[in-house]
Amino acid sequence: MENLFRKKRINIVLFILLLVVIIFAVIFYFNVRSNPDNENEDVDASDTRIAAVGDSITYDMYIAATEGDFYPEQLENLLGEGYAVRNFGVSNYAAQSSSDFPYETTEEYEESLDFNPEIVIIMLGTNDTKATNWNGAEQFKEEYEALLKNYQDLASVSRIILASPPPAFIENDVISGSIDPGVVINVRDVVEETADEFGLEFVDIYEEMMDHSEYFPDGIHPDENGSEALAEIFYQQITKEE
Repeated sequence: MENLFRKKRINIVLFILLLVVIIFAVIFYFNVRSNPDNENEDVDASDTRIAAVGDSITYDMYIAATEGDFYPEQLENLLGEGYAVRNFGVSNYAAQSSSDFPYETTEEYEESLDFNPEIVIIMLGTNDTKATNWNGAEQFKEEYEALLKNYQDLASVSRIILASPPPAFIENDVISGSIDPGVVINVRDVVEETADEFGLEFVDIYEEMMDHSEYFPDGIHPDENGSEALAEIFYQQITKEE
């Protein structure tokens, strides 16, 4: 009987150890997937460098099947030879330094500066609409401009494209900590106002996507077709200004 209990205890311990290993393996897998791989990608000295700054709408590990489906990768394909577009999106991060997850605290933020881009696309604001982050348009504008200034100060930058976030197609009641579709409109207005004040390019993704809820299966993140549409919008903006 004692041997039987000892064997059961050993089996329980082994099961717990196996479970811990599986949990850590899953965490490692999603940590790898949650960050774009910009390493070991060749960039010619003559290439126009484009940094795509954003959240999970830019680097979407939830809906798109592969990294090649994300809009920055599709944008690079559209632009063709002579361009290097890098994805610096980070899931769940926000523009405001006072938010729960400020973009400027990420490795991708530092990498986007070190990339020395000539063109910067900034599409942030969706996660700023959460009740835990949103303290009004005035504070958002102040902290959004502070983040923007860090890119304006780069000697390499010749163009900055400010993009509003797309609509949030969420029909359920807004709960604490979730994205607020109504506040996304406020973010859109602030981004446009900021672009006007600083003489920067503005792309109204909110307006462009308003009638395309089919591109956002979960109401927030674009699928492959949605990312393709985003890439086309930014392609038109970049090429029409050249």
